[in-house]
Amino acid sequence: MRRFLGMLPLLLALAVLSACGDDESTAGEPDPAASEPELVQMLVLTSAGGEVSPAAYFVDDRNDMKAYVKTFEDRDDVAAAVQQAVEDAGDRDGRLAAATVAIGCDVPEGVSITQDQDRPEVRADKITNPKQECFAPTTSIALVEIP
Repeated sequence: MRRFLGMLPLLLALAVLSACGDDESTAGEPDPAASEPELVQMLVLTSAGGEVSPAAYFVDDRNDMKAYVKTFEDRDDVAAAVQQAVEDAGDRDGRLAAATVAIGCDVPEGVSITQDQDRPEVRADKITNPKQECFAPTTSIALVEIP
């Protein structure tokens, strides 16, 4: 018993050193979650109209931004809201894209994002507890970051 207790501090020191070595070996590797598309912000606009479509438009491209805003019949308030959301997002490693994911009484809690050949596709997650009625429909626009 004495022999075992005498070796206990040595065993603990080895365990600590081996654990530290593991942390250092993974420190230089990229985080796999960092390369995944992610929802940056869900914009919710009352009575903005538009059409639900999974096609996302890159909002850092002027022509793409104009094409996206046209889906709202050139409403300036939609363009301003998207532009403000882009500014609020700050500097990002990836590109920002916007997609209209829902129109109605409910706002989706999340989205699923897939990368298509031409552009990303963004779809609203299923709403688990939908409202029965509302005063005015809301348009939910997902602002996503694509690596």
